[in-house]
Amino acid sequence: MTLDSPVFVDPSWVEKHSDVTLVDVRERREYRDVGHITDAVSVPFDSFRDPSSVATGMLPGRDAFEELLGDAGISNGETLVAYDDGAGVYAARFLLTAAVYGHDGNLYLVDGGFEALRERFGVTNDPIEPEPAVYDASEPDGQLVADREDVEAAVEDEETLVVDTRTAAEYDHSHVPTAVQLSWETFVDEDGRLRPVDEIEPILDERGLSPETPVVLYCNTARRLSHTFTVLTELGYEDVSFYEGSLTDWVRAESDDWDPERLYERVREVAPQGFEALPRELGEDVFGRLHLIGLYTQKQDGYFMLRTKVPNGVLTAAQARTYGEIVDEFARAPAEYGGTEQNAEFGDGFLDVTTRQGLQAHWVRVEDMPEIWDRYDEVGLTTIQASGNTLRNVVACPASGLGEEVTDVRALGEGIADAFEGNQRYANLPRKLKVSLSGCHENCGRSEIQDLGFVPAVKDGRDGFHVKVGGGLSDGPRAATDLGVFLEPEQVEPLTLAAADLFIEQGSYIDTAVNRLKFIVEEYGIDGFREELQRYVDFDFEEAGEDLTTSYRGDHVGVHQTEDGYYVGLNLPTGRMRGEELVELADLAERYGSGELRLTANQNVLVAGVREETLDDLLAEPLLERYSPDPGPFTRGIVTCTGAEFCKYGVVETKSRGIEWARTLDSWLAETDRLDESDLPDAVRVHMSGCSASCAQPQIGDIAMRGEAKRTPEGTKDAADVGLGGDLGRGAFADWIAGSVVLDEVPEGIKRLVTAYATDAGDEAFSEWTERVPDSDLRSLIEGEAGPETIVQGGDHVTTEVN
Repeated sequence: MTLDSPVFVDPSWVEKHSDVTLVDVRERREYRDVGHITDAVSVPFDSFRDPSSVATGMLPGRDAFEELLGDAGISNGETLVAYDDGAGVYAARFLLTAAVYGHDGNLYLVDGGFEALRERFGVTNDPIEPEPAVYDASEPDGQLVADREDVEAAVEDEETLVVDTRTAAEYDHSHVPTAVQLSWETFVDEDGRLRPVDEIEPILDERGLSPETPVVLYCNTARRLSHTFTVLTELGYEDVSFYEGSLTDWVRAESDDWDPERLYERVREVAPQGFEALPRELGEDVFGRLHLIGLYTQKQDGYFMLRTKVPNGVLTAAQARTYGEIVDEFARAPAEYGGTEQNAEFGDGFLDVTTRQGLQAHWVRVEDMPEIWDRYDEVGLTTIQASGNTLRNVVACPASGLGEEVTDVRALGEGIADAFEGNQRYANLPRKLKVSLSGCHENCGRSEIQDLGFVPAVKDGRDGFHVKVGGGLSDGPRAATDLGVFLEPEQVEPLTLAAADLFIEQGSYIDTAVNRLKFIVEEYGIDGFREELQRYVDFDFEEAGEDLTTSYRGDHVGVHQTEDGYYVGLNLPTGRMRGEELVELADLAERYGSGELRLTANQNVLVAGVREETLDDLLAEPLLERYSPDPGPFTRGIVTCTGAEFCKYGVVETKSRGIEWARTLDSWLAETDRLDESDLPDAVRVHMSGCSASCAQPQIGDIAMRGEAKRTPEGTKDAADVGLGGDLGRGAFADWIAGSVVLDEVPEGIKRLVTAYATDAGDEAFSEWTERVPDSDLRSLIEGEAGPETIVQGGDHVTTEVN
């Protein structure tokens, strides 16, 4: 091993040793733009991580490391002195990587990093073009790198100490059994410099460490442990190794606490004892684990939101009836929370259709769950893996098998759901995995915002699929990228499992900022990701064929004719309805249709298989006056999350507000003489999230909102950031235009916006119009700063008045 004491050196030492090679591990942009120490070569941190290091910090391959150092002009025997722009974590990772691959020369780390060197040497922006060298790396040093079995052995070995180098908070959340917590930051002062030995040694003594102690280090991405490794080496520790794997993966793999079916059985056993028994009997972390069986604690203590899986959004009448009856009976608020008056619009006993074609109900008590589950079993419903870090509800075109399409994807969706359900490995992914299937030409599965989105394709006369990977919303929305392969229908499920396997092995279990599949896709690039994914399947990828997607369908509301009848799409504003109304709708589905309902990603519902001779009778049913197949454009387009009514993260109420807004705006549209309903699209898609998250998918709405609280001279008011122009058909996400708009003022702003659009846009889609009009003008329309607003079209001012 060439990483030996001393490791830490200061700038004066560097000045005296002019024959060393300085290695700058900062980002290449900083090396170039901020400047670097004269003669320092650039080996940026990201370049000596395996592409999966976005997740686990794994070492680069031997060949990759050889090529990297050779291109930097570094040979095996050189003395390397590494620096970064912080306390040395990244520089330490470089040195440890070099040691693992058998670097022959000595390895040093500059205490104080770039800033300390700059004070002594100054910087230059002159480019360095090193002469390529031959670097011969050895196989990884097995004495340095510990694997899972080594960690397990260390846990059982009383002589070996397992050391967690993360923060105390991370350690308290979860840690390897017997591990002691020793944050790497303990060793540095407020300036990021190494503390004196006489300050460090008592800390080590307190944890039971001495130079003779065998030590196994771990963190999550192997950066922090690298710094601790260099400190221990500096102090003469010789038996130190480090674990490259993921902590949480290790912990969960060893515990049946994270087995969804075992958890389901344990909750059934404990449920009669009530809410307080759950942490007492099942552990303090139980409420996080309960997501795996569909249970979320809601804002009101002692009650749960219950999420139910509905693969493909398909419900039989029996399932819908049972679910509606359960909601009517068990989703009831207690008197202290308003009882039957708790919601002005729906009273009590109501449910929500989600944007993933699932179902949610509130006010559920754990004491009632055994009976609920028993009744679910009778009709084939389940909450197993309805949520949590696993496969989320499989989304599909709600008209699969009903209309014109290339492939009926229902069986594929059910197969994928079945493959994941109850499987502990796939129940504990680094983060949620979202999959959609479209068998029609209209991208009903919204493939662009899925981790995996399958869309129809044809090749050599064979019907199959293309797949898009790495989509998602949140703070950094990313449209999924076409993988560039053609799949036979029977290859869809294996590829989905392969993507999950890749995600498990290379996804982050700790760093919630970078633990969706899209980050791995970004790290590899699409070609690299395809090559990596190929290793996880037992068939060879075919090149892509012809994509059969021709358009994007916003929703399925309305009466739609098929070869053997009709399906009728009913609008559920914000996705909410009463349980007893779902029971009634199940009866209508049996009376007038095929006995099947379909939930949609727009929070609506279809009645399938309606016969021509019964269509008029269905349309005349009183229930369809409330849940209309022909609503106004604002009612048709409103989509919201749960909001502050129940969600712990919700800042503003969304459901009742959304319904009220939609009614108000549709009434205004019917009465105004400034524009006609025909001037607007069938649906004005207003998507409102109650906080900064993306549960209502605001980024794909015409008008997007994410709730917040705004301080005003009159006190704190509900407000929202407002964005415009989301349009999956054009591959556009909403741009955030106005910040902290008081919600009471938003409807008037919407009136001004749509009036301006109808006046000015011509044939442009709303997203095209908002893309063309300057943000400042759009902001003025939203905020109404000067009363009647003006926008500019070709140099002419168009006055937009609202009445």
